[in-house]
Amino acid sequence: MEAPWNGEKVNLFIRSLAIIFIICALIAFSSLLFALFESGAPTLNNLDFRSVFGMLSAPYCFLLFLKVAVTGHAPKSWIPWK
Repeated sequence: MEAPWNGEKVNLFIRSLAIIFIICALIAFSSLLFALFESGAPTLNNLDFRSVFGMLSAPYCFLLFLKVAVTGHAPKSWIPWK
């Protein structure tokens, strides 16, 4: 399945937004992990759905925006490392 943006070149503003998103994502993800490990061992009992969904989707979003920020082109597929 081909992505609708299919490798289009992005302008400097979009690249800047991608860099800002990456910085914010690193801060948010690391603070979430720090809070989880500070409160004890993370188990499914003390995690809600939003935390689990955020931790599982964060690497995908991070890689997607990192590819845009580094290359200046949108990914050619839904999987950013292809």
